[in-house]
Amino acid sequence: MGKGVAIRGAGQVAYQYASAVTEDPLLTLIGVSSRTQESAARLVKQYASYNPSKLLKVYPSYEALLQDSEVEVVILCMPNYLHAREASLALEAGKHLILEKPPVITYEEMESLWNTYKRVSTQRRVYTVVSFVLRWHPLIRTLRSLLDRRVIGDVYYTEMDYWHGIKPSFSSYPWIRKQEYAGGSMITGGCHAVDLARYLKGEVKEVFAYSYRQREDFDYPTTVVGALRFQDESVGKVSASLDGVSFPYQFNIDLLGSEGAIRGNKLYSSVLFPSQDRWVELPCTTPDSGSVSHHPFKEEVHEFSRSLSQGKPIQPDLKEGLRSMEVALAITESARTGKPIQIGKLSFMDSCP
Repeated sequence: MGKGVAIRGAGQVAYQYASAVTEDPLLTLIGVSSRTQESAARLVKQYASYNPSKLLKVYPSYEALLQDSEVEVVILCMPNYLHAREASLALEAGKHLILEKPPVITYEEMESLWNTYKRVSTQRRVYTVVSFVLRWHPLIRTLRSLLDRRVIGDVYYTEMDYWHGIKPSFSSYPWIRKQEYAGGSMITGGCHAVDLARYLKGEVKEVFAYSYRQREDFDYPTTVVGALRFQDESVGKVSASLDGVSFPYQFNIDLLGSEGAIRGNKLYSSVLFPSQDRWVELPCTTPDSGSVSHHPFKEEVHEFSRSLSQGKPIQPDLKEGLRSMEVALAITESARTGKPIQIGKLSFMDSCP
């Protein structure tokens, strides 16, 4: 029997996690907790046949889930505004944690969650992963490998765009339109672009941003663009737009280097192909869908379970995830204030593993 897992939440993402857990031999799905027992029961019913010898539990509350000694891992996929508070409760209960993005939606939540983790870490070893799930996408893994081999030389320009038009039919539409629940367009979705900019290029030094609200059904700017200056003084840009209901989901990736360039799944490299005169298309799928069924949750969960069994940390852990969120929060703040924001002011994260 693998490590016991409970899922907190019963939306579309929770079903993807349940599928991943039930296919992993190192994990055992124990039960589900949601804001209503009806929604938790529907998820449990779908996976009731997965372990005929043991009934899956429908917890009456999140507290009951955390008190269950069979549960060693909590997968937390509630609405954004609940992530930090419920993650802190899971850590305090000594549970390992798979935390959906964004882990926090404010600076205050960031400091509070980190302080909880730091305090718990002095008492016991807890493993965490923040679900910036695109890090497990085949194209992103291929690009990371190519960059490690320096096939486009020194990268001096990095650009990532998250364009996901949120239609009224979107499952999270009732709450994602409110800043107090979602955090903002760069926080709720654009954090994927920020995280990949850091993952593929490196640490950000400073941001400056602008924003625009195209639609009236959201109470915050729905399109945000941020200019980046990285620690090595190279530059870049990230954008997030929730406005594009008239065109498909799009995640753009552009990297310009001294020896070539990358545009999505297209490569131009004087290192690999000295006589190249046109783009080479990489044989990888592209992250071109906002559907959660398109995202590599299974790869994330499988890597987490193996890391847990081997006693090795996995990236992005909570610290890495919060570093990406600092940039997303800074872009949001810069767009609001019209001022450049320095990154790295959160000194409380410097100490602790």
